Formats: sequence, C-alpha cells, structure tokens
Amino acid sequence: MFWHGCNYPWSTDGTNVYYGMDFGGNVWGSHVGVSTRRRAIAGDFARMASLGFTVARWFVFADGRSGIEYDGRGLPAGPDARLYTDLDAALGIARDVDIRLALVLLDHRWMFEGVPDVIADPLTGALLEARLPDGRAQVLDTQSGRHALMQNVIEPVVRRYGVTGERADLGGHILAFEFMNEPDFIIEEWERDLSSRVASPLRFESLAELVSRTSRVVHLHTRALTTMAAARLHNLWAWGDPELGIDFVQVHSYPDVNHPARDADVFGMPAASLGMAKPIVLGEFPGNAPEQCPPGAAPPPTTLDQYLEFAVSAGYQGAWPWSFSGTDAYGRFPEAPLQEFARRHPELVNPRAR
Repeated sequence: MFWHGCNYPWSTDGTNVYYGMDFGGNVWGSHVGVSTRRRAIAGDFARMASLGFTVARWFVFADGRSGIEYDGRGLPAGPDARLYTDLDAALGIARDVDIRLALVLLDHRWMFEGVPDVIADPLTGALLEARLPDGRAQVLDTQSGRHALMQNVIEPVVRRYGVTGERADLGGHILAFEFMNEPDFIIEEWERDLSSRVASPLRFESLAELVSRTSRVVHLHTRALTTMAAARLHNLWAWGDPELGIDFVQVHSYPDVNHPARDADVFGMPAASLGMAKPIVLGEFPGNAPEQCPPGAAPPPTTLDQYLEFAVSAGYQGAWPWSFSGTDAYGRFPEAPLQEFARRHPELVNPRAR
C-alpha cells in the first residue's frame, strides 16, 4: 500500500494565511473556518485530487488559537461551538474527491512563548490581546491539563467520527489522527533539538501518556489509524514503542548541506534500514528544494520526482511533500512531476488524475 498524499497544513486565500484557524472560532472572537470558505477550499481539494493525491495532512488546533473553549484557568473546557461545523465541512469536501485526511491535532508551537490569546480585563471586562509567556504549556505539563484536553476536546472529537458517532458517515474519510506535529522541539530530554522558544519544555513521559491515550481512544471508537512524526531522523526510534499504540510513523526530512550534523538526509535510505517495525511515511520533505527554500538554507537538489520514485521503490508507505498551501519559504511544490507520477503509477493515485 502506498498513500499518495501531501501536506495541506492550513489554507490560504492568496492573501491571508489561516494557520490554526481552519477549524472553529478563534481567540479574537471571529470565525474564518472551513465552513465560511467552503467553495475555495473545495477548489483546493479538487486540484489536489486532479494531481493524484489520496491523502491530505491538515492541522486542526495548531497552537490552540481556534476550536477550543478554555476555562478560567486556561485549561480546555470543550470544543468551540463552530469546531464541528468546520470539521464536518472539511470531511465532506475530502469525501467528494476521494481524499482522506490525516488530522494533526496539535502543533509543537502550542508550547512556544508568545502564543496568542485574548484575556478579559478583571476590572472592566474588556477583551485584551495577550501573548502567553509559556505558550499553552500548562495544559500539557500538568495532569489536570492533560486530562482536560483529552476528556473535554480530543475524545469528543474522535467519538463524533467513530463507528457509532454522530457523524460516522464522515469518519471513514479520516485516515489517521496525529497527536502533535514535530514534538522534537519541545521535549525536555531532547536538548539537542529543543527550541529556544520553549520556556517550559515537556517531559517525554508526559507526551507519551497523551500519545498512548489518543491511540487508545482512536482504536476503541474508530477505524482510523494513529501516527506520530519525527522532525529529526535521530528521534524516530522514540515512536516505535508498542505501548504508544502508533500504527505508522513519519519521518520529516529537511537536510541542509551547510549543517550536515543537524540531521541525516533520508533520501537514499530504504525504509527497512531505519530500524522500525512499523510502516514509515516520508511525512514532510521540501516539495521544490532546487528552486525554493528559506534564506540561508542549502537543501540538496533532490527533486519532487526523485523523492516520490525513491519512496515507492525503497519501501515507504507514502511521501507527502510540503506543501500545497505554499505559505512559507519552501513555497508550493510544482505540479508537472505529480502529473508524470500519476501517468507512471495509475494504480497509486486518485482516479481523478487518470
């Protein structure tokens, strides 16, 4: 099996970038989620299907700015009133073009200092924009916070799309749930990769508890899979523990020839050589490295076509380029290599590309 997918981490209308705002109302009191821009997002998915994609990896809560109601302690109290409207719309859009979603629940930026919030002035009641000095770290690094997140938000979301859930009809279009994008940068013990923007890092055992609990609820209620991704190849081993309940793992690869010690280049390494008993997906890699990359970065000139053919021949279960949205310095990936891939591998791609 090969999941021909891409990263659609957040949407854009060409002017606005909707990082963390595709699902639910946001902390500023507005709502710009999927259901408010359904025609444009359906157009994106129609284009993805025509390019052959069968999977789209999409961030849900990101740094916590949308989709979640918080109590007076800053802990999750439940889904925002508009969250399900947007998730239903997204799954309906994906269903209509034979694409399944890999839903990334949190981004590691959840833990970054300066996460935005809106706080009521205790004297006047006026809403004031704030920047949380420790991000939403207290949600993950306290037992009460982890319990609130799981019981009040993640479990209800998973159950809604489970086999006996209110929208079981849409649940079959979820390929996988991923607890957090690239946690390498927030884990206390992983000092080599810990971001300077994380003032209060998370112990691995706390993250493992959340990943395990997410796997249990997903497997209990749905037919979806669970996954986690390593931003650095040297951390991939951590997600192979059977106690975590993960069905497949991802490795993200952004090699830089100017900094070869930062991370290994996965290109050229067969999946079997990585020492994992679980299926492996190349969950992120530069979609157009020879042409677009961040200033100062020097990725190897590996093309999208080369990545895709390598993944198929080297035993990976998918290769998901970054990104369809094209809102960061890596830009959008080119379409011609995808069209060629669809012609060479019609059995692997969306029927709309044939």
